[in-house]
Amino acid sequence: METKITSQTDTQAVFTVTLNEANLTPIKTEVFNELRKRVKAAGFRPGKAPDPIVERELGSQVVQGEFIDHALQHSYVEAIKELKLNSISSPQVSLEKFVPYTQLEYKVTIELMPKVKLADYTKYKLKRPAVKVDNAEVERTIEDLRRREAARLDSEHPAKQGDEVTFDFEGSKGGEPVQGASAKNQTLQLGSGQFIPGFEDQLKGLKKGDEKNFDIRFPKTYHEKSLANEVVTFKVKINKVVDLVLPEVDAEFIAKVSPFKSLDELKGDITTRITAEKAEQISKQYEQDVLDKLLKESTVKPPESLVQQQLARMRSELEQNLSYSGLNLDKYLELTKKTKYDMEQEMRPEAERRVGLAMVLTEVAAQENLSINAEELDAEIARLKQDYPDPQTQAELDNPSTREEVYNHLMSSKVIAKLLEFADR
Repeated sequence: METKITSQTDTQAVFTVTLNEANLTPIKTEVFNELRKRVKAAGFRPGKAPDPIVERELGSQVVQGEFIDHALQHSYVEAIKELKLNSISSPQVSLEKFVPYTQLEYKVTIELMPKVKLADYTKYKLKRPAVKVDNAEVERTIEDLRRREAARLDSEHPAKQGDEVTFDFEGSKGGEPVQGASAKNQTLQLGSGQFIPGFEDQLKGLKKGDEKNFDIRFPKTYHEKSLANEVVTFKVKINKVVDLVLPEVDAEFIAKVSPFKSLDELKGDITTRITAEKAEQISKQYEQDVLDKLLKESTVKPPESLVQQQLARMRSELEQNLSYSGLNLDKYLELTKKTKYDMEQEMRPEAERRVGLAMVLTEVAAQENLSINAEELDAEIARLKQDYPDPQTQAELDNPSTREEVYNHLMSSKVIAKLLEFADR
């Protein structure tokens, strides 16, 4: 087999593959042996007809088409390896020459993975933040426990800081309902800060049965971009005001909320749990900071084809999440007054970031000679099967595409661990 690159840029390569009779004879044998099983010819036992009879019975166009397909499949992968090309798209193939079963030449055009110029991650030294738990955090947790065990007394008095309020609310903008800004019998403790800034203040002073309309401007950094810095009109109706009678922090209370006998033991346990939670949050943020730094300082241009694939995955994720709320994509776009183009433009920066990060991590893996062997992959699949024993998941874990996803996850974890080794020295 001969291969020759005729043109190549950073993003595309065109090459030819030429196969001679020696290359094609084994392929011919394989194809005819497979096709022979389909032929029933007079004078020959099933599966024993000679090649000319097979071609006559099935038609030369069909047989030669099968032969060419097999030859392309066999030789294309070898050609890519031989030429050391990193293809990221399905090949565009054109047949240049074909002499049945003795000569075959074809031209291939493929999209290449652009080269990545990595920042020198080996010199990264990012300080990992220390885990600190102050006494106020411990006291807030104890207050949460007190509220959990509090006596709840219906009140006819105006709602005040610390009271629980159950209410209905509807949000609208320009007279149109705002998706996700309405609920029935929502319970909220005033002062908890669970709602957007300013909302809870509007409920203070209201009694059971009261109704009120008010405007609230959403934060500029609000996660739903269509509402960020927008003014929404809310209509609320108070269904119930509950006065919380908090228990004393005594031996009876401590025994009720924990297995401990003293306040010091309870505070020590709370401190340990908060420390563990903060350590996990800090680790996740530290990892993200290292990856963001590497991506920002490296030179990488995500190919449009991969960005489009990522956008398709993100649309699928969005549709799945919407289905949990009983919505579909068209209804979501109608409620948010967006077009599919608007939605894609909002998603594009994240799609490009994901693709760029994957490219960078792949390059780090190559530079550090990192890999996942069969034993590691099998062990992870076995672990997942133990965690998810249902038959459907078990079958999915045996699927080649799922195994590839698991492999990619393991590889990413190994690369990230290597990057953190350098950064956290």
